[in-house]
Amino acid sequence: EKIAEKKEQRRQVMENGSRIDGPVFSGEPRAGSSFSFSYRVTNTDPGHNLPSGSLGAQPEIWLNVALIAPDGKRVWESGYVDSNGDMADLHSLDVRAGRLAHDDQLFNLQTKFLITNVKGTDREMYLPFNLDIDQLPFLRPPGQPVSVMNHPPFARMEGRSLPPLGSRTASYTVPRAAMSQPGKYKLAVRLRSRAEPIYFMRFVGATLDMEQAMNEWMLDLHPYTVELDVKP
Repeated sequence: EKIAEKKEQRRQVMENGSRIDGPVFSGEPRAGSSFSFSYRVTNTDPGHNLPSGSLGAQPEIWLNVALIAPDGKRVWESGYVDSNGDMADLHSLDVRAGRLAHDDQLFNLQTKFLITNVKGTDREMYLPFNLDIDQLPFLRPPGQPVSVMNHPPFARMEGRSLPPLGSRTASYTVPRAAMSQPGKYKLAVRLRSRAEPIYFMRFVGATLDMEQAMNEWMLDLHPYTVELDVKP
């Protein structure tokens, strides 16, 4: 009972510091035609970023939007997860293995580490470790104490979190193939929150029980559904 109470308190804290507005449609949706819409995600906290609470790149908050056809089938979705519970971005093991399509419209507030390679451009990485030529994590000697910088030299943070009282628009386009039938559709949305991605937990050697517990403690924030009439 105490664990359930703690989880509910976590949900209340997260919902008190965030808001979803929308959807706002661009034009009237019609069967056989694509249509676009957007949501506005706002950080209502005056003192912390969303997400907050870590100097690393692990805390996750992303938008999950799904369109349900009149026959009850889910015909389009963004913010879906793979078989491990990770978002379908470049770090997803299923996406990298070709078992799942990359979520090109993903709205994700998770900050990423950017590290340097031996040559070429920066790349995203789970931890701020620059890669040496043998592709093993290696901390190159810095010119200043790592304890001061909190990361080795040439590693940067790709900030995506919302600043205090800031907001950002999540824009989506549903392809016409998903709008094959007229009738009453349902558009569902929720913010999903988790402390650690599963790909990171596997990278540092977490157990399956730890991965399961992390997914079980995932929060769904501000879930709601609107209906829309799609004309022929």
